[in-house]
Amino acid sequence: MTAKDNKGKEIFKQSKIYMPIPQQLGRGDKMGRGPYEKSGIIRDTSLPPGRPVHENFDISFPSGEYEMTVDVELVYLPFGARDSDPFTWQKVTKKVSIEKGGV
Repeated sequence: MTAKDNKGKEIFKQSKIYMPIPQQLGRGDKMGRGPYEKSGIIRDTSLPPGRPVHENFDISFPSGEYEMTVDVELVYLPFGARDSDPFTWQKVTKKVSIEKGGV
């Protein structure tokens, strides 16, 4: 998920991983390559099948800015890395604005 201001400058970027992560030999953050290296699932953050998932992102508007473009992309990474033939399931772009008001 990224957010850009009116000039196209990136002001926010965050990603979330939805998948069970089998750690290599149960240590570190490296994913095991085969069953002989996967000693168990340490963390399960997979998407539940057939159930919608809602995420919240807290984005601070820079002072003086009242409009930004938000891009959200759901990508399947077959081997856990962006350089391993990613597949985009869905991509949404929306313009978000805050009304200028006085106190």
